[in-house]
Amino acid sequence: MQRIGLLLLLALSPAMALAAEHKTYTHPTFLYAVDYPVSWKVREMGKAATFSAPLESKDDRFAENVQVVAEDLSDLPGELSLFDYHRKGVENAGKFLTDFKPLEEARTDWLGRETLVMLYSATVRGERFRFKDYKFFVGKTAYVLTFTAREADFDAFLPQAEGVMRTIRVSP
Repeated sequence: MQRIGLLLLLALSPAMALAAEHKTYTHPTFLYAVDYPVSWKVREMGKAATFSAPLESKDDRFAENVQVVAEDLSDLPGELSLFDYHRKGVENAGKFLTDFKPLEEARTDWLGRETLVMLYSATVRGERFRFKDYKFFVGKTAYVLTFTAREADFDAFLPQAEGVMRTIRVSP
């Protein structure tokens, strides 16, 4: 019996260690939850929450981040498809971002939901950035999860950012 208990403890240790290294944020209005590393900071701004990685050095000027935006679409007349919602977002990005350049777009099943994924780049304050976002609907709420990093740092931080994004839990 002691051996089974020890094996169970050893099997649970990675899960317990992971839980100890992460915090959970729950949005008070939209009731989504996201797990993020304890070294990251979270900032809530209305319908959005931004999870920022720590700066790498005193010379680091940008904290790579994942932003989650929830948008209530229930007041819109008629039905809005995920594709139409995505297209409107792309149009707006083209208006507000300098040198906006879509790199990849795909429709996929992500976390059990139809999702549109987009990889794009743009210039912000004279510096080149890369973005990856996931858009999906739950009922009449649109969710957009966006990872942002300087273009040179994007690939290095993408696995950790996608790890954060994959933890999202949404109440139906």
